[in-house]
Amino acid sequence: MTPKLIKLGVKTILKIICEKIIIRDILIVNKNDKIKGALDKLYIKAESIVFNKIYINNIFIKIKDIVLRFTFNKIFFIDNCHAVINMRLTKDNINKTLFSNKWRSLKSSIESFISMSFQGIEISNESIYFISFDELSYSKVAYTLHFDKNSISLVNNNNNKEKLSIFNDKNINVKNLIFCENYVELELSSKITIN
Repeated sequence: MTPKLIKLGVKTILKIICEKIIIRDILIVNKNDKIKGALDKLYIKAESIVFNKIYINNIFIKIKDIVLRFTFNKIFFIDNCHAVINMRLTKDNINKTLFSNKWRSLKSSIESFISMSFQGIEISNESIYFISFDELSYSKVAYTLHFDKNSISLVNNNNNKEKLSIFNDKNINVKNLIFCENYVELELSSKITIN
């Protein structure tokens, strides 16, 4: 299989599993010049992604130890490799995600947790601010995000004991979470199989 065909297969898979994606680059790294069903590393850069109604500004995926298997009814599938994913979620991405119908229950859970309805979020000073507009006032309530091995929780800045789990997946390890001005950077790792 040629690198050109592998890149075409990866692009096709990404365009099938994502509702929207702009692929900027795919790089194949292999110790051998010949590709015989295995790749050492595959790098993917993409932006403007919508996956499962989650809006992502940009993403960089590093996949290693890739075994490509061929079947009669599919071009190929990727079996049990390891991926490290770095993604950026802007405040606009988070707002679009929370206000999509798919994630309405998450928005409702957050509103119950923070004891108010909100019309949007802002990111500033390493915090997420939930913004509420009512007829008489405008208020911002600050929260932060904490992570451990497989989960991310929303935490009240005033009382670090109050937490709401907003992400929990035993198949995904959260390696890092960094607040920047107007966006959040996430680093995740997981074993993946695409078939």
